[in-house]
Amino acid sequence: MTHLARRAFLGGVGCFLLSSAGGAEVVRVIVPYGAGGITDIGARVICEQLGQALGQPVIVENRPGGGTRIGTSAVFAAKPDGNTLLLTNIAYGILPLVDPSVKYDAATAAAPVGIASVYPIAMVVNAALPVKTLQEFIDYARKNPGKLTYGSAGPGSGAHLGGELFKALTGTYLVHIPYRSTSSALTEVAAGRIDLTFDATAIELARTGRVRVLAVSGTERDPRMPDVPTVAEAGLKGMETASWLGIFAPLGTPAPVIERLNQALNVAVQNEGLKARFRELGMLPRSGPPSLLIDQVRHDTRLYRRVIYEANLKFE
Repeated sequence: MTHLARRAFLGGVGCFLLSSAGGAEVVRVIVPYGAGGITDIGARVICEQLGQALGQPVIVENRPGGGTRIGTSAVFAAKPDGNTLLLTNIAYGILPLVDPSVKYDAATAAAPVGIASVYPIAMVVNAALPVKTLQEFIDYARKNPGKLTYGSAGPGSGAHLGGELFKALTGTYLVHIPYRSTSSALTEVAAGRIDLTFDATAIELARTGRVRVLAVSGTERDPRMPDVPTVAEAGLKGMETASWLGIFAPLGTPAPVIERLNQALNVAVQNEGLKARFRELGMLPRSGPPSLLIDQVRHDTRLYRRVIYEANLKFE
């Protein structure tokens, strides 16, 4: 576990220990990923402040597996009392599009509590590739159709669909190479075995010169890499997508409970300590009503449904 991951984990544990003394009922925040990834770390940062804002213990419970299906289903089936929540990311809206066994409608299957952060995804290439800017990469790819590769965490993952969107917007042909995780794809880029991936954790490899970050998705720059342009600033329109962290409750959770949770979340993300730790992760704090989270999910669903259709992607 990295120093930052250990720090976030201990913060989450501390949130539980400090709040438990009052005897308040525990709020479980289920994260459908294993410990140590960016979603888990972000969840623990949020948990620390959410517990203080609510005045009751808030703990993170990792339920990985099934491409987020296991943890997500556990929250769908939980009692709608506000004591079991789901903290997830862009995969929540993508999963029903790429897994035929998943039947939920992302816009209506759970009650939105609120969005806590957005974070840009870096376009990362091997440092030895003869390009220094996004436009140079696009030109190089157009001159070498089918010769460049990009990696992802597997078919239907965010990086896979991001790659297909990039191809459609630029008229390039890159070969998709699936891996078991985004970290594996990033490692392969650093080793020079593939050319490109889309990742939010490339900062250390970029600092050591093993990879080069050409641009970041979203509408704002990564606070850790202020000199790296957004894709739009680099000249590519239509790829302003970014990942996010948001919280859902089981459908049927009473409106006053949702309102209380949303207010506490909005207080949590305005905490200066949380903002500082988000900057270390490359995250940007967000707040607002629950409707903003559903608007984001609907946007993602429309975008990636179109990407899947236009690329004629098939998932079994």
